[in-house]
Amino acid sequence: MTVLWKELRSVCSVLAAFLCISSGILRAQASIDPSLPSAPLPHVAFFTFFPGYETVKNPGRPVPPLTTRQKFKIACRKTFSPALPIDALAVSGWDQATNFGPDYGQEWGGFGKRVAYNAANFTTKAFFAIGIVPAAFHQDPRYFRLGAGSTVAKRIRWALLNQVAALSDRGTLMPNYGKLIGYGASTALSNAYMPARSVSFSNDMKGYGIKFGASIAIDLVHEFDLARFAHVPGLHGNSMPGARSDY
Repeated sequence: MTVLWKELRSVCSVLAAFLCISSGILRAQASIDPSLPSAPLPHVAFFTFFPGYETVKNPGRPVPPLTTRQKFKIACRKTFSPALPIDALAVSGWDQATNFGPDYGQEWGGFGKRVAYNAANFTTKAFFAIGIVPAAFHQDPRYFRLGAGSTVAKRIRWALLNQVAALSDRGTLMPNYGKLIGYGASTALSNAYMPARSVSFSNDMKGYGIKFGASIAIDLVHEFDLARFAHVPGLHGNSMPGARSDY
């Protein structure tokens, strides 16, 4: 197990380094400055389809690193956001219509189980990818936008790169263990609450890949600020008192 763990870390490091060199992007415009005092998490409107709790929106200013408590707080925000049951219902509707995912059947009872399954998946993904793994590896789980000053192609490459590379709490580049390991842990844990007949290595690989596909889509939404088109009028305020506006 120790040898396998070391090999996994080595593969992640090589993959991240290769993508950094090939993309020509070594870091986001925003950076982490460990010398800055800890700041409150920014306020994000509670009801929105793309809340972006883990997104640094302003690419022009350094931000302080997150504390371990803040990493878990972001995971909790994502878990208890109204967006989670909406996402679970939407994904479950698609799964039911296409008969994709665990074999729960096509009746209403099966649909309810799909909703619970997808909600559990979103929850474990948030806690592993944003809280547990980044805290263990001293990784910052946030997505740092490049912003409008960069070309469209460069911004797309940056969103793709962020699936395997991230910033550490010190602001240095490192493998994105939160996603590489966290998504795997979430996928493996889902075997415990899906029908035994649906548990297989190939299904696990599909689930692992789907998590990355969804992550790319969400990062692109935030990179190009497409979430503004999904905002609910009247439910979006300014930052909380004392919170930094550069997030």
